[in-house]
Amino acid sequence: MAADYTLSLEVSGKRSCDGKVRTCSFSQMIHSIVHFDCFSSGKTMAEVSNEEGDLEKHPAINGKMTRKRGGWKTFPFIIGNEICAGAAITGLAANMIVYLITKFNIKSIEATHIINISNGGNDLSPLVGAFLADAYLGRFWAISIGSFLSFSAMIILMLTAMIESLRPPPCGPQLQALGRCDAPTRRQYAVLYLYFALTIGASAGLRYNSGTFGADQFEKDSAKGMRQIQSYFNWYYCALFVSIVIASTVIVYIQSSVSWAMGFGLCVLLTGISMLFFFSGTKLYNRVRPEGSPFTGLAQVVVSCLRKRNLPLPSNEEDLYSGERIESGLPLTEQLRFLNKAAIKTPEDFSSDGHINQNPWRLSTVDQVEQLKSIIKTLTIWSCTVIPAIMSSQQITFSVLQALTMNRHLGSHFKIPAASYMVFSLLASAITLSIYDKVVVRLAESKGIKITQLRRIGTGMAIGTLGMAVAAIVERKRLNVVHGHRVAEESALWLVPQLVIMGLGDAFQNVGKIDLFYAEFPETMRSTATALVAAGVAVGSYLSSLLISVIHRNSNWLANNINEGRLDYFYALLCVMGVVNFGYFSACSRRYKYKTKIYGSRDISTF
Repeated sequence: MAADYTLSLEVSGKRSCDGKVRTCSFSQMIHSIVHFDCFSSGKTMAEVSNEEGDLEKHPAINGKMTRKRGGWKTFPFIIGNEICAGAAITGLAANMIVYLITKFNIKSIEATHIINISNGGNDLSPLVGAFLADAYLGRFWAISIGSFLSFSAMIILMLTAMIESLRPPPCGPQLQALGRCDAPTRRQYAVLYLYFALTIGASAGLRYNSGTFGADQFEKDSAKGMRQIQSYFNWYYCALFVSIVIASTVIVYIQSSVSWAMGFGLCVLLTGISMLFFFSGTKLYNRVRPEGSPFTGLAQVVVSCLRKRNLPLPSNEEDLYSGERIESGLPLTEQLRFLNKAAIKTPEDFSSDGHINQNPWRLSTVDQVEQLKSIIKTLTIWSCTVIPAIMSSQQITFSVLQALTMNRHLGSHFKIPAASYMVFSLLASAITLSIYDKVVVRLAESKGIKITQLRRIGTGMAIGTLGMAVAAIVERKRLNVVHGHRVAEESALWLVPQLVIMGLGDAFQNVGKIDLFYAEFPETMRSTATALVAAGVAVGSYLSSLLISVIHRNSNWLANNINEGRLDYFYALLCVMGVVNFGYFSACSRRYKYKTKIYGSRDISTF
């Protein structure tokens, strides 16, 4: 959850036309929902809306603004949809492991597997959804399909809480401790898995398409339009953050302390309201037509290179085909030089009158070659992000299981739901992001230190590894209390330090990843680049499930009753893996060269 939020929030911190990174402060995030004034430009809603008129004076073709479509008039429908949908989805995901254990009588290790696999699907499917939206469906229809799938999934889960035959018979804590609860039947498992399958499909349509669809409502070819897009993203993610916090506290509390059926029913209601918001603005939306698969051009480079693999590389760049420049500022580089062969001009590429007769499967442009290079180089950094994703996935599984065994009371009457402790990680990420530009960047610049995306990612990895070390120490302390048979339970507030540290790591690492991928990928693949970050989280979730399975079968570290296991050893193992991965990342970073790209006044072409 923390990772999901930080990935999204970075878009609100994109560089504006003056080259500066703008982000909302934490106080502004809360204030924005009440007063609507959280803009990076410092402008109110009315002031920004006045700028819209200039855009609406121009005719529109394929995504350009018109007098009737797009602009700030679409904002209430898009933001209303996202707030309600975000609260509903988070409200279910945050407490799901508790529901599986307490109501479906699923053992904790098996429940962890289910959650990890489901989360992996939710993080991997947006890569497919972004591709389909960019290439074929368009974002409007991708969001529409995702909304219906999400609504159907939530109705199914609500029914499992309302209809007793859709879940196993109730089982008290004593029988759970003895392992004598009735397991779910095949039919009950089938209904549960249908819910998870529908949520994965919903994630494909909704995640990373909803925010981009809102940006499609503004002109991208002018400085004024770019400022409006930046302001839109700040509004979008400030509101989304508040919805996530409310879901992780209010909705989770209703589920755990009042009624699961009521809590799930509230999520169904919010999803219905979100769909009502979205479809109410149908006639006002500006829709960008899909432009076909962006992978076709990349495949053409590979085929052209293979066809000319026996040709020597020319020493003169003029012997390579420049063609029409797709992206400015992409000079020919010396890395992965063998791919340059795809742009070699041969006699077969010329017509009888001496002009280039380009067959895209025989001759590629320099831009296309450099685009493929940038993707290949970025994938090496992507491979370094899998181990940190494994560490982050423990926040929504084992940390919740730890909280269930600890004292969660605040005072004599109020008891914090176990899943609500994830809020501390979210708050740590939000506060870090809010002070990053004003404190961290300025302090580094005063010391003559340039913070590149890779340094930001590396900092996050180091902090995340420290978080695993702290988690191991806290778990050992908890086990000492349990094995010492003390009367008083250990306070669940002991989990806060590790959650805060992991939130700090996520804030640095995840936003650095999305910033790097967004900048380095071709402009026609920006949605895919963003979704690739989620794909790394998905691979981490799957590997986490595999690692847990192997350790559970071959040791007593991960028992169904964590009081009988050695979770501290597992956390220590993850810490060691983090140290090794950091060394691998450092080696990859030293060899990495940014593509030459200028954002405002900031040159990021050097490490």
